[in-house]
This record gives sequence, structure tokens and C-alpha cells, in this order.
Amino acid sequence: MDNPKTFILVFVAAIVALCLALWLTSSEETQTITAKVISNTLTQSLDGQRRYLTVESEVLGTKRVAVPTSVHCPEGALVTFNQATDSLFEQPLTFLNCE
Repeated sequence: MDNPKTFILVFVAAIVALCLALWLTSSEETQTITAKVISNTLTQSLDGQRRYLTVESEVLGTKRVAVPTSVHCPEGALVTFNQATDSLFEQPLTFLNCE
């Protein structure tokens, strides 16, 4: 790699390969996940409040999810989330509603 032209060529090829891999694996498909609320936690910090739901489902197992602070889901309620599928990375859950 003493030749700068070779280094730049390999670097550009790696960037193109990465962009191609990300483009081919990106998907606009989503799945809807329904889960049961185990606990509802409102936390206070210096920069404001945050609300977390601990939910359990067959797809997710047990997971803590950040939701808007205005959401009031009692324990035992069913919550619906949206999640993108077919990605290289785990996609975040998007809160839809609480029943």
C-alpha cells in the first residue's frame, strides 16, 4: 500500500461495496408486533421526563421500549408497535397504540 493510487482505489471500492450492500438490504417492509405491558416506568432527569414500557411478546421476548411521555398504558394492556424488517441491523420499535 505504498502507492497512494492503489490505496485510494481500494478505499473507493470498499465504500461502493458498502453502499451497495446497504442499498440491497434496505427494505420498506414493516411488521406489526403486539405485546403485553409488564411495567410502565416514568423517569425524571435534568433534561426532562422519559417513559419506558417493559413489554413481553413471542416475537420480542421481554424488552424495554421508550414511548412518548403522554402514553398511559396500564400493566396488562396490549401495545402495538411497528418495526422495519429485512435489515442488517436491529430496527427500533415505533409505538402505534395502547389498548
